[in-house]
Amino acid sequence: MASLEPAVRKAPRIVAIGGGTGLPAVLEGLCAEADDRSERSRDRITAVVTVTDDGGSSGRLRQALGVLPPGDVRNCIAAVADERSPFKTLLQHRFRDAEGLDGHPVGNLLISALTQITGDFAEAVDRLGEMIDLRGRVMPTTGENVRLRAEMESGEVVTGETAITSRRTPIRRLSLEPSPRPLPEVLRALVNADGIVVGPGSLYTSILPNLLVEGVASTLSGVDAVRIYVANVMTEPGETDGFTLDDHLHAIRSHMKYDLFDYILVNTSPIPPALVSRYASEGSVVVERERHLKWAGGAAVVERNLLPEYGGGKIRHNPRLLARAIRELVLAGRPRSPQTA
Repeated sequence: MASLEPAVRKAPRIVAIGGGTGLPAVLEGLCAEADDRSERSRDRITAVVTVTDDGGSSGRLRQALGVLPPGDVRNCIAAVADERSPFKTLLQHRFRDAEGLDGHPVGNLLISALTQITGDFAEAVDRLGEMIDLRGRVMPTTGENVRLRAEMESGEVVTGETAITSRRTPIRRLSLEPSPRPLPEVLRALVNADGIVVGPGSLYTSILPNLLVEGVASTLSGVDAVRIYVANVMTEPGETDGFTLDDHLHAIRSHMKYDLFDYILVNTSPIPPALVSRYASEGSVVVERERHLKWAGGAAVVERNLLPEYGGGKIRHNPRLLARAIRELVLAGRPRSPQTA
């Protein structure tokens, strides 16, 4: 069994990488844990967020104003905002029955407006964070206007996140067009972190787009931080149909060419059969974990109870339990051997 003796004794600096609904859950839990321990500091929790979305409100603003897609960033800002802050609700409010504004969240419009004012998307995000007095920092992986490009198993090449996921066919290779540089602040945060968390989240639209940004994976491979991959609980229709945990790890390894993780955090909570059946009817099944993970590299598999509640009929990691497991691993330091902890 891998050693879990404390290695970091001060409040750890944790960087969380991803997008979609997974990253906000990680941030919500980490911020709540920091609040409980009186460890609040904007420099202790950092979110690194993908900017490849081209659908919904984000896609419309991207096309109309030329800004980077603000949606995933907005969700992370809301997650890092204080629970008592009126901004938490305001950012997520969507206009209804308003010509030209219908479906746009207030937060997306604020980020877009600040981008026009400052001339820089990353600065706009940081400035909004200062205005709201966030409990951490939120930053895009890159400030460049990039799109996803996928080579499908059929040989077809598809550009754009929405077009790729709508094909609902296996993806052979993913890339970014053009190949972007990361924000210097992103690499700085990775180098100075005590812990780095990747996932949970959509493999091809939240995880890989961040790691494919030039220099991110190579920096992640060489840092001293404890590096944790949070395994997805369910497959995602159109992205990871039929994928096991090892299939997820293989996709990351084949794209990155590096072993990136010290721990693989896996949920062991049982899921109600009725909920599993409902998800199956929508094309999503539980991600199976092989006894031996060929593509885990030197990472230790850590099993934890992470799903005690199913609010709204959704299968989601519990933010608090997830944050506690992450904090435990970061404080423990790297495993001494790649065995189940």
